[in-house]
Amino acid sequence: VVKITLYVAGHTDTVGSPESNHALSDARAAAIGRAFRKAGIRVPIKTQGFGEDLPAVTTPDETDEPRNRRAAYILSVEDPSGGITGWKPL
Repeated sequence: VVKITLYVAGHTDTVGSPESNHALSDARAAAIGRAFRKAGIRVPIKTQGFGEDLPAVTTPDETDEPRNRRAAYILSVEDPSGGITGWKPL
């Protein structure tokens, strides 16, 4: 038996400062993680915001791009970010 963790990664577009987008993506990931918990998910949940650093669609700064405002959900037995630290447990 392996221990599975749900990882929730939040992302933003490039509208706003990088700092505010990082905070927004952190809040987005945490809210989604809490919604999963409220829905009955009982595996450990970790969240992290990546701000505008990993866009789905490359755009210039200050570009309103809905495809970049997203979250990714990953079920894994190990940290999916290749050693990037910052995952926060709910």
